[in-house]
Amino acid sequence: MSEEPAHQIKPLPPGFQRNMIIVTTLFISLMASIDLTIVTVALPYMAGNLNATSDEVTWVITMFAVGQAIVIGITGHLSRVLGRRVLIQVAVVGFVASSVACGLSQDLDMIVAFRFIQGLFSGPLIPLSQAMLIDAVEEEERAKILAFWVVGVMGGPALGPMLGGYLAQDLDWRWNFWVNVPVGAVALILILTFVRRTPHIAMRTDWLGLGFLIAMLSSLQIALNQGDKLDWFGSQTIVYLLLISFVAALVVAGRGIHLGKRHIINIGLFADLNFTLCCLVVTAMGSTFLAIMIIAPQLFVDGLGWQASTAGLVIGCYGLGGVTGSFIAGRLQSFLSFRISYIMACLIMGSGWYWFSRLDGNLGPWQAVPPGVMIVFGMMLVFPILAARAFANLPPDQRDEGAGLFNLTKTLGFSFGTTAVGTLIYNGNLANWTRYAGDIDPASPALNQYLDALDGVSYDTQMAYVADLLSSQTQLLTIFQIAEHLSFMTFGLALLAVFFGDSAKRKGGSYAGWLDVRPFGRFFKAAGYSGSQ
Repeated sequence: MSEEPAHQIKPLPPGFQRNMIIVTTLFISLMASIDLTIVTVALPYMAGNLNATSDEVTWVITMFAVGQAIVIGITGHLSRVLGRRVLIQVAVVGFVASSVACGLSQDLDMIVAFRFIQGLFSGPLIPLSQAMLIDAVEEEERAKILAFWVVGVMGGPALGPMLGGYLAQDLDWRWNFWVNVPVGAVALILILTFVRRTPHIAMRTDWLGLGFLIAMLSSLQIALNQGDKLDWFGSQTIVYLLLISFVAALVVAGRGIHLGKRHIINIGLFADLNFTLCCLVVTAMGSTFLAIMIIAPQLFVDGLGWQASTAGLVIGCYGLGGVTGSFIAGRLQSFLSFRISYIMACLIMGSGWYWFSRLDGNLGPWQAVPPGVMIVFGMMLVFPILAARAFANLPPDQRDEGAGLFNLTKTLGFSFGTTAVGTLIYNGNLANWTRYAGDIDPASPALNQYLDALDGVSYDTQMAYVADLLSSQTQLLTIFQIAEHLSFMTFGLALLAVFFGDSAKRKGGSYAGWLDVRPFGRFFKAAGYSGSQ
């Protein structure tokens, strides 16, 4: 298969070759994204087997996110240096090998190290799969075709807990990692057969810029993932991590403006406001999307006492709703404008969160399905459109870099969402416990009548039972309160529609909706950038 310069890659006509590119990208994106959540349900099994506490074992998730974020941001540079096809082959082989190593790990240190390596190799897979799809089709078909990519990228985190729950409960938690072997083998065969080559370009690597980028992303990800456990600004460790991230971010931005395209990441792509707005919206929506993946397992397993497999099945149904939404999304564009589609998606998501907030502690599995399906359906309804629209003004030779930055913002949105929900749950449980425990009157006739029903046990045991019951109920109340807050936040995202026009391109520059950002674009061009070069 001959090499094609990135700026000369032409869309493929409908047919077998294009269909197989779609299948290939689906395999790649699904394999990479499913590992974000596949271990969430299995963490208790892992903790017991590796002699780790529940807090310590969360590093398995944290270090995967750190490694993934680092490499996603520099995917464009790596693609130029190695060529797209070589990079994606290396990434798949490394991802599968590190997955096997994770499954063979005998202690917490080993699995945390291999999860970091797994995250590094998973980094290029999602942005490169997106860039491959965008190159394969004409612009007017991108939203429809990107629906397949979204099935992998956003459906993976939804299906991960279901698959992980079954594997951990019926086989062994190690199969959460070994399951990547057959999927990775199929993905590698498809890559070798159908992925078009792009040549590698001899160029210098900005090692200093790379070092500051690693410092920025790793310190930020660790702070976000561990802040709730370490009491945020009450911990010197978290304060130092956030300070390092902030200073490194300033250096990265300064070097980016000074060095232009010689920098490790091309931040000049943000001169195109259409691209920037899509990145910001995906970040916000990614936060709310992953929130359901955090809240639901806690509600079902910890709050209601369901089995992991039952919780996984319900969350898997959410994923099926998302698949439906993603396929409808591309077809919406034929009769609805982008702005109307976006508003409709926000309203559906917000309504789903509000419905979720009105559930109670007596719900059964099938009662929990409809609101979650609405949330994920609404998210998927707009995500393919955003993923296509972001690249409307980017030339082919900048798509790998654009896909890297687009997916980096999505990944950070996931991290912010996870952190925000974790913090809200902790603070909400504390506030609700303080409020309702303070209302308990030992002399209350109702309380004494309730305690009398617990005949045959000591008073201390009775009060311990009441405390456990109160803790469980306050946890449920907190989750439903957070869902209500998320509903109002999602309704608020609909207001961003005023900044989007119905066409991504405008005469006289790259801007969208009511915002004219030509001065913003001139600022970057003065530093040697052009969003459309």
